[in-house]
Amino acid sequence: MPPKQNRVQGGNAKSRASAVPQGGQRRAIQEFEGKRDQPSATHIRAEAQQPQWTTYSYIKDILLEGSTLSYKMRLNEFIRSYLGDEWVVERDGSVVMEMFVLGPTVFIQNQQLLELIFNLTAYQELNERKILWEAVYKLHHEGVHFLDQWGKYEGKNTVAPVARRKLNAAISYVMREERREVEERREAEERARRRQKLELTVATTIKDVLFRGRVRVMDMQLNDFLVMELDGMGILPANQNVLLRDFFIYPTKYIRVTFSLLKMQESDRYKRMERAVRDEMDMEEDVRRLCEKGVDTLLKWSLAAEEVKANVHNLTKRLLDAAFIGLMSSMTMSAPIKLEGLYESVYNARWHHVVELSDGEGTGIYVREGEAPQSWTYKTVDDTLEKDDGVQQSGAPRLRL
Repeated sequence: MPPKQNRVQGGNAKSRASAVPQGGQRRAIQEFEGKRDQPSATHIRAEAQQPQWTTYSYIKDILLEGSTLSYKMRLNEFIRSYLGDEWVVERDGSVVMEMFVLGPTVFIQNQQLLELIFNLTAYQELNERKILWEAVYKLHHEGVHFLDQWGKYEGKNTVAPVARRKLNAAISYVMREERREVEERREAEERARRRQKLELTVATTIKDVLFRGRVRVMDMQLNDFLVMELDGMGILPANQNVLLRDFFIYPTKYIRVTFSLLKMQESDRYKRMERAVRDEMDMEEDVRRLCEKGVDTLLKWSLAAEEVKANVHNLTKRLLDAAFIGLMSSMTMSAPIKLEGLYESVYNARWHHVVELSDGEGTGIYVREGEAPQSWTYKTVDDTLEKDDGVQQSGAPRLRL
């Protein structure tokens, strides 16, 4: 005798779903989905507390983080909560969802009901949790327990995509945090240098002018870039030590799947990184060429022949010219102005005048700063002016101090 198939009570979910008591439905959903019925303020607080992953975070914590679904809900409770009483099954309705997701067709043969269940967001989340658990078991079996071990794990492509995405996102977060810390340290060092007034001089090397001590992206590893910026797209264990400078010269050498490479190249992040890497490679090549011609400082760059300057990339020329012009402007503003070819004593000469000094014992002179006061005036005589010099007139008093 063939096995008896599960039967469902009724078949019109739309007409009877509203008849389910709202209180019972809410309690069932709370049991299944945990935090979904929390107040919105609680959700805001939960979202604000983002996980702070590190390289020593557990794989299990990362994959199952934020999941509040309960495997202990019974099948009929699940059906009643999301589809209504008319869809409950007479047989195997008490099986827990933990078992049901492992083999749905073992417990329900009604294809229409299965399709309805499979399309439920709650079931898809529960099924995803099952996949994540399987990934945890697989990775633990292969000795991958921490995020740092995942970064070195060569079997990433054998892990379920949903688990791979979560782990790669966690690594991206860790790398971004590390990069942010490096940038903060660099900015702090830059501020310290500015406080110490470490400015450009004519002896500053052109290499320091162009790179300013920054971290060069062309020396970043390809796999690190793919994980941080492209969610691990195209990552391969064989490319673990490949630098971006080598990758952008010959991309198809390292990523042979044309579709994956084209998809990566369409990304804005890929385009920005490629431009930055190529600019750095151009500047590095220009530094090498200029040094071969003896041009290794800002001063030598300013004195270099035009054909030498014309042989570098436009970006390099703009940066070096701007640095030298800025240096000259700062020197002009701060340096004292002196005339060439004059004695300093002559250049700094000032007006002085002599005043007669008389006392009871004799007559002397005294030197005062500034121009001498005018000791005569003019008076009008008919239609002309005549000098009215009282000092030279008979009996006029002498100027005294």
